[in-house]
Amino acid sequence: MEESPEMPDSQGRYLPQFHEEEQTPEQRWETVRWAICIGASDRAVPSQEMAQLQLRYVAGEIDQVQVHDELMRWYRPDIAPAADVRPLPPEQPGRVYPYAAEMAALMEDMNNLPPYVPYTVMDETLPLPPL
Repeated sequence: MEESPEMPDSQGRYLPQFHEEEQTPEQRWETVRWAICIGASDRAVPSQEMAQLQLRYVAGEIDQVQVHDELMRWYRPDIAPAADVRPLPPEQPGRVYPYAAEMAALMEDMNNLPPYVPYTVMDETLPLPPL
């Protein structure tokens, strides 16, 4: 029987699941890089914790569902899944993740962006007809 994304492996661990367009570290890096760059248009720079979480995703340790679960635990613990639902595997101290150097360079670029300036500033006053 094929295991579904919600079924644990034979040892009870959640198995990360990847879409056909996120099978390789290269594909996952391009997705992460694109998302970070899109956020930069609003001057949104990921935290170091978020960058580390994304590197774990790029390496294939965790999937997007686990990234989402973890973000919910950080920012919305009132509605987040319990820690034992799709838990993150323990971090491996000293592990060098694929694309770590690229992530560091991208984060540096993001932190050196000029201040956010809206694309256009529109006059939102209503013209009043003469009396």
